[in-house]
Amino acid sequence: LTFFAGLQISAQQKSTSEKMLEEIQYTRQTQGNLKLVWWIPADYWEIAIEENGGATPEQINYIKSLLEEYTIIIVGDYTILSPDNTIDFKINKIGKDVILYGLQGEKVPSLKDSQVDEKVLTMINEVLKPLFTEMAGKMGSGLSFFVYNNKRDGKIIIDPRKSGEFRVEVNHDVFKWQLPLVSLLSDKICPIDQQKMSGNWNFCPF
Repeated sequence: LTFFAGLQISAQQKSTSEKMLEEIQYTRQTQGNLKLVWWIPADYWEIAIEENGGATPEQINYIKSLLEEYTIIIVGDYTILSPDNTIDFKINKIGKDVILYGLQGEKVPSLKDSQVDEKVLTMINEVLKPLFTEMAGKMGSGLSFFVYNNKRDGKIIIDPRKSGEFRVEVNHDVFKWQLPLVSLLSDKICPIDQQKMSGNWNFCPF
């Protein structure tokens, strides 16, 4: 489901937003169950919109400033059914079964709609939810959005560019994110053999 935000997947080198999607979304299937979990940081929107060329720098900065106030987690939990040799699924209800654990391992309470900026709620309800339903039908309509505070004393709490780790538990299944996201880092050059290495490596392995 890497259709998110309508990006076209190139057969050539992947864009930064496509690489980022591989790090921020999880799809986990076990016998009779499928879970989809996305963490959508504000940096993703900034990069994806910039790549698509659909907004001015001022508009992009405005959207990012709105979204970086929050940690947004999107979750789908489905029971896989196979009636009459066909594949179908049932959408499982979730709510209290989704728990965000912050950088210090603490439980983070989700925000009520009244605690979220109206513009962000509009983006979720009038843009994202219809987008997922249109692109993924019944499965997309079964996705739930959870919004958490992501600023303390004016600083971003979960920052995809800084070191840390957080996790989301969905009906006892755990999904972890190790930060920083590699897709947001510049490649490093090994001082020994001058080979290009992943930006999150602190030493040359060769």
